[in-house]
Order: sequence, then C-alpha cells, then structure tokens
Amino acid sequence: MSRTLLIQFAKWPLLGHVKTRLAKKMGERAAYDTHVELTQAVLKNLTLSNVGTVELWFDQLSADNPESQMLTECCNQLSVPIAYQNGSDLGSRMYHALSYGLKAYDNVIIVGSDCPTVDKTYLEQAVQALDTSDLVLGPAEDGGYVLIGARKIEPAMLDDIIWGGGAVLRSTVERAEKYGLTYGLLEETWDVDEYEDYLRWRAI
Repeated sequence: MSRTLLIQFAKWPLLGHVKTRLAKKMGERAAYDTHVELTQAVLKNLTLSNVGTVELWFDQLSADNPESQMLTECCNQLSVPIAYQNGSDLGSRMYHALSYGLKAYDNVIIVGSDCPTVDKTYLEQAVQALDTSDLVLGPAEDGGYVLIGARKIEPAMLDDIIWGGGAVLRSTVERAEKYGLTYGLLEETWDVDEYEDYLRWRAI
C-alpha cells in the first residue's frame, strides 16, 4: 500500500455557490463550468502523479446534476473513492481529513480543487519535505496555501484561523510553532480565485 494519501477537497457543484469571485466577472454559469473543469484538472494531476493513493472529498452531498454525476463517474473510472468533509469550518474539516488519513497512511496531503499548479513535481517535493518535517505547506501568492500535508498533527492546530484572508499561511505556521510541530515550506505558487488567475490558468 502507498505510504501517502492525497485528498482533493472540492465543493459540490451548485450553480451560484462555487467560484463566486469569478462569477462577478464571468457570470454564474461560466464560473460554475470553470469550477467543474478545475476539479477535473486537479484530479487528473493527482492521479497521474503516482505519488500516492487519491481520494476526492466533497464539502456536501446535494441533489445530483449532470456535472456532479460526471465527476462521480470520472472518479469511478479512475478508482478514486469519494468521501465527504466533516466539520463546521475549513480548519476542522481539514483536521478531520488529516487525522482520518493518518490512521492508515504515513503522510496525508490535502490539495484544493482550485490549485492546478500542484503537479507531480510539486507533490513529490511535498512528500520529500514530510520525510524531515511534521507538516508541509505550499504557499499561495494570496497569503494562503495550495496544499497542506502532515505526518503528525495536533487537535487545535487549525482552529480559529480566518480562512480566505491574507494571513492564513502565517497563522498556520504560528500554530505549528505553538504546538511544537516542525514544518517545511515549498515554492510559492498560485490558485484560481480571481479572474486574473483564471486567465493565467488558461494561458498554461
């Protein structure tokens, strides 16, 4: 069995509830379609990397629609299990996923579905960092991070962080230091939140 679990976090595709910042520029339908396409792109990156076992975790289970059925079928074809996030905010959901995965794997890495720059090389660097550190973080240009990985965690490590703000990475590093966890930082990259990010992704 692989020693690393790769968990992709994704929002269930619901029109008007995904990629809301993009929707202000593109409209809700185009933003929705972009969300579905990004989710597939990240899933492809993770499965083709051969870095670890891959699972896709949705934030909720809602009414089926053609796009969610397409994503589910894509997972079935790739033998990627689907699970559901558990927790009141992003921090508690990530903690639950990390602690769940560490029961069976040496390392667990969570990647967001808006992070198409997380490729095979980046994932390999994350796993390598976990050989010597308790945590690994992939910094994003907006002050957050595109991935978080762990071989050891503490229950309150991700509590009371202002998710979506510009201090997410710094706050997480401060928490790690508070609880005596070592960490490694990868090269800074970007995710697709704003329209300019969308254009950059399209230009790859």
